[in-house]
Amino acid sequence: MGANADVERSGWLVGTEAISQELVQIALDRAEGFPFERFANSFYGSLIGATFVPVGGIKDGGADARDGAIFADKVRPEVYYQASVESDAENKIRRTVNRLREFGRAPKSLTYLTSRTVKHSDRVERDLTDELDVTILIRDGNYITVHLNASSATQAAFDDHLRHYTDYLRQIGASRLLSPSRHVASPAVYVFLAQEMEHRAGDESLVNAMTDALALWALEGTDPDKGILRSAEEVMNRIDAELPGVHTLIKPRLYRRLKVMSKKDYRDGRAVRWHKTEDSFALPFETRRHIADENSADEALRLNVLAGFHERLQSIAPRVDGLGEVGIRRAGEIALRALGMAFEREGLEFSSFLEDEGEHEYPTITECLRNALTEEGVTGQFGQRVGDGAFQILRGVLYKSSETEREYLKKLSRTYALLFTLKTEPKLLEFFQDMTADFRLYVGSDQIIRALSEHYLAKPDQTTRNTLLLAVRAGAKLILTGPALEEVISHFRAADYEHQNHIRAVEDYLTYDFASQAPHIMLRAYLYARLNKDLGRRRPVDWTAFVRQFCDPKNLHKPHGEEELRRYLQILFGFDFESKSDLESLVNPAEVEALTEKLSEVKKDARLARNDALVALAVYGRRNRHREAAKSSEFGWATWWLTSETKILHYTRDFVRANNGRYAMRPEFLLNFLTLAPSATEARQTFATIFPSLLGIQLGRRMNREAFDKIMDRVAEASQLDDARKTVEISKCADILKGDYRRQYVDRLPDSGRAQIDLEAERLLGTAE
Repeated sequence: MGANADVERSGWLVGTEAISQELVQIALDRAEGFPFERFANSFYGSLIGATFVPVGGIKDGGADARDGAIFADKVRPEVYYQASVESDAENKIRRTVNRLREFGRAPKSLTYLTSRTVKHSDRVERDLTDELDVTILIRDGNYITVHLNASSATQAAFDDHLRHYTDYLRQIGASRLLSPSRHVASPAVYVFLAQEMEHRAGDESLVNAMTDALALWALEGTDPDKGILRSAEEVMNRIDAELPGVHTLIKPRLYRRLKVMSKKDYRDGRAVRWHKTEDSFALPFETRRHIADENSADEALRLNVLAGFHERLQSIAPRVDGLGEVGIRRAGEIALRALGMAFEREGLEFSSFLEDEGEHEYPTITECLRNALTEEGVTGQFGQRVGDGAFQILRGVLYKSSETEREYLKKLSRTYALLFTLKTEPKLLEFFQDMTADFRLYVGSDQIIRALSEHYLAKPDQTTRNTLLLAVRAGAKLILTGPALEEVISHFRAADYEHQNHIRAVEDYLTYDFASQAPHIMLRAYLYARLNKDLGRRRPVDWTAFVRQFCDPKNLHKPHGEEELRRYLQILFGFDFESKSDLESLVNPAEVEALTEKLSEVKKDARLARNDALVALAVYGRRNRHREAAKSSEFGWATWWLTSETKILHYTRDFVRANNGRYAMRPEFLLNFLTLAPSATEARQTFATIFPSLLGIQLGRRMNREAFDKIMDRVAEASQLDDARKTVEISKCADILKGDYRRQYVDRLPDSGRAQIDLEAERLLGTAE
């Protein structure tokens, strides 16, 4: 869907725009059996992260045609799913369970998805679970309507299978049905962007605390006296195995932090031993004892919470008849898991609820309880009794908690806040990915040259190239302009002249130090590649072979060479192309000339000054042409010039004020919020790993209380604004971040004017950390 995010169909917004509840209800009401079945599989599979496979061997002609297909969870074969548009949900569920049993299946759980609304679905679930001894979950039309905008994948399911049922509404005078975006409905995006506006200095304290905590956790089991050591790579591998969502955050600083932790002046003293000969690390006795004490305290807290859960159930035994000791213990475990899921799914909202000490209801906990029962495979009549018991526990914990329970929940709240601050909240990642799908970016020549200079680097180190490719895959439209193409080919030609006149005769004798002084990025990239023996047969044999990677060297100084390079760049990065004349059709010629004259003060020649003036003003022209100001959304402006160019900013302030917004997007914005961010799937896996484990309690120690209180204050602030006001604030903050060239990022590209390839040279020389 991302690639079509800026498409309009007769005034109906599609793509990342929220699909209105009214539109969903209309489609569900008109949906037929097989299209709804295909929709349900796609929608629910993406929502819960499961893959459904048809159940074979139970087809018997008439019954199959009448009841439709049944699907099983690919990972859990005793968990089944069925979708139907039938009005009688109860009898349909009975027939499905009986049919499975007739063909030798032993269902433990059946999720029934229906386009209809099932009255009192909770009661129906309970009654059928008791009757059939199978856990029954009903996901009816109301459930689908509420969850349809959960992600771009769930929206895509609607577009692919149900949207055509609303085509009849696209007539003259048909009302435009809109509902608040999911990014606005949740406070997550508002709170995060407000924080980002405050932390322009790139505070590393939290990420360092997170890195240190995970390093200590991954070093557990080491012992220098026994020779049990781990390298930084082995430590990272242990972290990756459990928490893939923090990889890009932790890896760049892990080795440095391990060395810092090995110093005597680290906090209360050396926490890690660095064995320099092996370049490996281990926990000294003092740290192992301290961690053991903390782990014991945290595990005791968890066990005390569980014991408190058991006491709650035993005190209300008449309401949970038939549970027994095993059931009571299981109910406590399920309640604990449901609390973890509440943080995974609605961490900010749940943390805010806990801070308010239960002043209002928290209905989502019921959904978390159901999912916990399904995840743990607690099904049937026993599962129903366990669920009843867990529900009683949860009500007591949420509304009449003990001191121990409050301490436990506050630690989990701080753990969530830490993960949220460090950009591992899935809702944030989906916001930035959806925003990227809305972009139309004029890519600066500086970014193109930098991306090409990374040709011989290992793929993970191709920072600029990866950023551009990920943006395209997320749905952004990247545009190669005539001025940018002209500057890129000019760079190659200048490098070619430099090579012929000064480098060719001595290049066999050059060292890395001499290569680093070459005046052109692409020339340095070539020389570093020649000197890097690790490339083996990939090393370019000479300058001609290097140039051939991008265009025919024979055509480099001919007009046809520019055409070859254009086609190469369009294929490599999926660029659209807009010529100078295309850009000129978007701008006022007098304004271009006026700005060109201003920029001539800082540009080497009038041609470069005019190119920059033309592209900068074309951004505003394209925004006007696409009527972006008329399409209010939380993503802000869609059209930008992606460049590290900063010299012209001082000379364009009047144009920025006149056009109500900046025109240049800083590449670091995309890098930090797209390339360096984990995927939403990785983030969810990280959450699902942390909260059920002891690590979920331990990490809470690393979250500063003052920082946590600020987050909760922001949540309260968001709750006081209506959706329209939040949309305005989110878009305003987003646009400021996109174009903020003073913002210091914790993870940032090399300084403007330095190619990524120069960092690779420093690494090979041993001068870079």
